[in-house]
Amino acid sequence: MKKDEKKLLQHFASGEEGFVEKIIDLCYQVEETYSYRLTSFCNPKQEEIVHSIAAYFQLQAFSSRDFVETEFSRIILAPTYYELDSQDYDIMALEILYPRKFHSISHSQVLGTLLNQLGMKRQFLGDILIDDTQALVFIDRKFGLLAQSQIAKIGKAPIKWQELDRRELRLASPEEGKRQEVLLSSLRLDKFVALAFRLSRGNAVKLISNNQVKVDYVETNQVAKSIELGQLISVRGFGRVRFKEMLGFSKQGKYKIAIEVFKK
Repeated sequence: MKKDEKKLLQHFASGEEGFVEKIIDLCYQVEETYSYRLTSFCNPKQEEIVHSIAAYFQLQAFSSRDFVETEFSRIILAPTYYELDSQDYDIMALEILYPRKFHSISHSQVLGTLLNQLGMKRQFLGDILIDDTQALVFIDRKFGLLAQSQIAKIGKAPIKWQELDRRELRLASPEEGKRQEVLLSSLRLDKFVALAFRLSRGNAVKLISNNQVKVDYVETNQVAKSIELGQLISVRGFGRVRFKEMLGFSKQGKYKIAIEVFKK
């Protein structure tokens, strides 16, 4: 394989192979065409992977997060002589305007409407940010144009779309979680989920077994999977928890750790 691709793949987890192979292919395309390539929206873990592979190929990698601090980003992979143009990220920031006095819309409603009505894949949709003052969507430009022309209702709410220039964006500061110090007999995923969200161990096992839990944005059904420092654990319908710090051990030999809890 070119550039010892097998050796490169060995540096990543088995669940990441498909994504890694796509990025490697994009890097080959950059080398062969002497022009840039654009990734789909990536979570923070995937962005790390993109940057590491780009470095291996000695290519430039530019993240849209450098312009707007969002959770999901798009990355431009480019030869060394490429000069960054922010328009090349091909992202639209669309505000959803609707009569707030009479209606409300949720993250899941926006997500479902866009995916179902436009027939798009999740990878072409970035952050969906909804609070008391604004509903904002980051989306691939071609799908953003379709949304503007085809979607006039979300749930029961009549809506209008308004494109925002990135220089006009005023995003809220990243959500701060609630820090907690807890004791765990082991760092198994089921025990971690049960403690963090105050669930029975049986319910935690059921959620994991039914693919309702993600570790660093990747679904897992491995109940006994060991959680590592810094990892983000997401539980559908409950929220997210980050393993922030290892504090030592209790007198009973339990792990004493600090977690950061982000409720749904």
